[in-house]
Amino acid sequence: MKKIFFAALALFSITCNPVKSTKTSQEPWVSLWNGDDLTGWHSYLGTPFRVEKDSLGNAIAPFGVDHDPLGVIKVVQTDQGNAIRISGVAWGMIYSEKEYGNYHLKLKVKWGEAMHSPRENGPRDSGLLYHGFGPPGAADDWMASQELQIQEGDMGDYWPVGEVEIDIPSVPIDDKYFKYKENAPLRTYYNAEILQTAIEDSLAKRRVIKKLDAEKPHGEWNDIELITSGDSSIHIVNGQVVMRLFNSRKAKDRQPLDSGKIILQSEGAEVYYKDIYIKKLSVIPEKFK
Repeated sequence: MKKIFFAALALFSITCNPVKSTKTSQEPWVSLWNGDDLTGWHSYLGTPFRVEKDSLGNAIAPFGVDHDPLGVIKVVQTDQGNAIRISGVAWGMIYSEKEYGNYHLKLKVKWGEAMHSPRENGPRDSGLLYHGFGPPGAADDWMASQELQIQEGDMGDYWPVGEVEIDIPSVPIDDKYFKYKENAPLRTYYNAEILQTAIEDSLAKRRVIKKLDAEKPHGEWNDIELITSGDSSIHIVNGQVVMRLFNSRKAKDRQPLDSGKIILQSEGAEVYYKDIYIKKLSVIPEKFK
């Protein structure tokens, strides 16, 4: 799979209005966010503070799709231009209208100050989810997808969200967790809780720790990049490749999962995103091979 990944000439997959291909090898960067409003994106939000019942024991319905009475996700002005602010008060997501495959994505992210129950003691958490599919809210407050972790101190880690699987070269670092190591044997990771296995196995099978810590200090903008080619992907933090992943697939039928929605999480912490760009992938950029 690795040879296929690094040699492939891939076509960019998008549901509608694709960028016209040029005959040159250098494709243009295209903005996924217009910088002014949330056109081209939708939101899905669960209940505030993840409280599922009120004081009388009645079930509280999630806010759902494009209903955000608390202003959890909105465009704000920062000292470096407009950004999407996600407060984290209600867990959920903002997700692209279109589906994408075979691309190079880049964005900037930085932490705010606020933290909310049940994660008020941190670490601050969010995530860049990719290849999202299925109904919003079907996988906790998100949709089934692969995750490039955006968590304080852990940017670039991997988590499976919902009914997905992936293979990552990795080695154990203790009796619970595994860490990415290039050229190590491939190990399969999946959402063990959905497969109804033990909690201990769930932790061991889900999280993969990045190769190195490339995150900038709190309050500074971090450059996050994601490259997908077929069912393989690369996680990049501030110019450093921190993980390579292979054989992305759906857990139920083991069919390749190589395209889908792009998602930014709301997960209990204030976080800012901006400068979100994508470009059609013809070959893997030389510096990331």
